[in-house]
Amino acid sequence: MDIFKRKQTEVHMEQGPIGRTLLVFAAPILLSQILQQMYSIADCMIVGHFGGGNGLAAAGEAALILSVIINFFVGFSTGVSAITASAFGGFQYKKLSRILHSVILMSLIFGAVMTGAGIACSGAFLQWIHCPMEVFAPARHYLRICMLGIVPQFIYNMGNAVLRSLGNTKSPLYFLTFSSALNLLLDLLFIIGFGMGLPGAGMATVIAQWVLAVLMIWKMTCLDEQYQLRISGLCGGTAELAEIVSTGLPSGMQAIFMSISSLLIQYSINSFGADAAAGMVVFSRVEGFLYYPAFSYGMALTGFIGQNYGAHRMDRVKEGMKESVITLSAFTVAAGGILMAAAPVILRLFTTDPEILANGRQAILCIFPFYFLYSINQVYIGGLKGLGNTGFPMLCSLLCYCIFRVVWCRILLLFFWDIRVIYFSYDVSWIIMIALLISQYHRVFRSIRPSDFMAAIL
Repeated sequence: MDIFKRKQTEVHMEQGPIGRTLLVFAAPILLSQILQQMYSIADCMIVGHFGGGNGLAAAGEAALILSVIINFFVGFSTGVSAITASAFGGFQYKKLSRILHSVILMSLIFGAVMTGAGIACSGAFLQWIHCPMEVFAPARHYLRICMLGIVPQFIYNMGNAVLRSLGNTKSPLYFLTFSSALNLLLDLLFIIGFGMGLPGAGMATVIAQWVLAVLMIWKMTCLDEQYQLRISGLCGGTAELAEIVSTGLPSGMQAIFMSISSLLIQYSINSFGADAAAGMVVFSRVEGFLYYPAFSYGMALTGFIGQNYGAHRMDRVKEGMKESVITLSAFTVAAGGILMAAAPVILRLFTTDPEILANGRQAILCIFPFYFLYSINQVYIGGLKGLGNTGFPMLCSLLCYCIFRVVWCRILLLFFWDIRVIYFSYDVSWIIMIALLISQYHRVFRSIRPSDFMAAIL
């Protein structure tokens, strides 16, 4: 059975219960994000117990650099999904084929360039974030190994965007489940069985990522013959490149700014030593259980808002935003409370070092009570993107996540040498961003004219 036939894959969100529709649409995206998070969790747990605190800190330092690149891929894929869905929904199968071949060609070429640059500049990247000297060498070695997974990561995210726009969210989940299991098995084999330590964790991840990319390419060769991937078609895969770049770049840059913010925060954290750096690593892994649901829901909300905007259902747009704020805030408060209560147990899954545990728990207690603010931000980011405004969220990310947090830390740490200054920069930046996003959203909403409806999603 061909699961890519339009009648089987359409997701209509301009009708039906709003809350249920959003949750059903967001669930596959969330599961994919959680499974991707399992890559790093598996590495951290095994490295933390068998590689010691320095190994854990080294993995975290490298992961910060890698996250800038990977998050750009994820953000960029949002634009790919938008134009692919438009072509598919309009039965423009020739254009769809050109888009598919363009993104695969771009993944291969740009991914290879970024891999070479990343390997060559790995030491410079770590120096830039002031990686502690005691973990610099293993962090650089691990980072260079992981850079070999850039190409398959690019391929997977672009392919996932294409399949998601065609209505197929199951195949990426199946592939990611298999890849995550393979990564865990290889971690155990290389780190415990062969005693390869941190480099073994890197090799396990890269192998699993290449298997994931091969599965994704195979799937795209099995699509409808009108737009399936053909190796011969890659030679002409530049026709839609300009549209892909112009659509995906703002979302990609927004993701980069968020990652750069993490790097800048780590720059300040590293001033407090390797234990503080490792504590932030384990905090970030626990944070994923709040971050990814909010991020996934925001992506789903973008599609919901876009469809209802195009269908002239501004009443559903308004109601969808209201329900999303309530639902996502309530979930984040409840989940954050559970994670704070269970923090002592959860953190011990990653390490038994008392100093690392203390730093990780302190970060959780300072940030998690206010995490619902980040959830609200994701709602309004999703709403603005659904209304066709992708530039303002990008500027907000630059201002609040990068500039504000740096200034806050640089100034206050001169007077209060306390790591909690860094943690509270998250909370204050979210408050500022909420004010900016809500103001802009209502401005855009009020300015919408009937003639704008279709233009916003074309």
